[in-house]
This record gives sequence, C-alpha cells and structure tokens, in this order.
Amino acid sequence: MPMIVKNTGQILAEEIETADSFWSRFRGLMFKWSFEEGQALLFKFSKPRKFRIHTFFVFFSIDLVYLSKDFEVLEIKEKLSPWRLYKPSVEANYLLELPGGKVEKADLEEGDTLEFRKSESH
Repeated sequence: MPMIVKNTGQILAEEIETADSFWSRFRGLMFKWSFEEGQALLFKFSKPRKFRIHTFFVFFSIDLVYLSKDFEVLEIKEKLSPWRLYKPSVEANYLLELPGGKVEKADLEEGDTLEFRKSESH
C-alpha cells in the first residue's frame, strides 16, 4: 500500500518494506547498493524511543522521518550520508527511511501526518 502525506495527497512511497523483527531492524539498508525512488523502509518499535541510526555499509544517502503512533511527523533528517551516525531529539514509534532527497521533493514538514492509501478495487 502506498504511503501518502495526508494533507496534500502527495505519494511519499509506493513500496514499503517493514522492519519489525530484530533481524530486519538490525540489517536495515546495510549492504544494499541502491534505494529506488518509490521505496521505503518502515521501522516499528514496541514503545516510543529515541532510535539512533547509522549508515555504516549503506552506500547512498537517505532521508529519515521519525513518526508518532498516529504517523505524525515528529522529526526529519534529510540526506544522511553513508558512514554517519544520527541521534534524534524525539522519541518515536516509527522510523521511515526514504531515498535521499525524497523529503524535499514531497515538501514534507514536521507536523504533517502520513497515512497508507487504501488499494482501489476494480
């Protein structure tokens, strides 16, 4: 299901992979060579926390979007380069990783709300 910015209808990601197990969160985007436009990785946490991120062995820049339980955008870090560490200033229930530059293209801002677009049946 695509994820959209609720107030604008802008599509943020068409294809979302969920990282909700220890192994999928541990691996994240490590050792991947590309992250295509339209893809995203959504981390789910069992309780709100300040989830630190690193881009060791991630070979491209990424955008980070920290979200509340209601998918409100709490914090954004744009174009985090490979081989970096990032510590958010907020506790979040979710972290959405996007290709670097996607936040800017979608004109996403803190306070916006994201939602999954329901598939249309034919």
